[in-house]
Amino acid sequence: MRKMPNRRNESNVAESRDIQVVDESEIALGQLFDKFVQASPGEQWVLQPAIEKVSAELAGARFRLFQSDVLVKETDLVLLNQIREEIDKAADNQTLIMSALKLAAFLGVFA
Repeated sequence: MRKMPNRRNESNVAESRDIQVVDESEIALGQLFDKFVQASPGEQWVLQPAIEKVSAELAGARFRLFQSDVLVKETDLVLLNQIREEIDKAADNQTLIMSALKLAAFLGVFA
């Protein structure tokens, strides 16, 4: 007899990935805010629009991920972790802004 797939487990995995995307994205946003606080007032002025974009995209993605059948794949989680590493290792504002915009674009896919 052929075993039928357990849809409940598949649903739990998908939901778990949704939650992980939101949690990991919130951590990345926190990293951006940490760098923002450490920046000079002029640097903060340059960083603020990118951080605001990430914040807005995260809010939209959070609603969409928890409301619908959006499918988060393992490759999405890998990409998100790569972006987080870029944010963490950003040595200058230009690199930080580019990493923040990558995060915003990533989240925009789900929003």
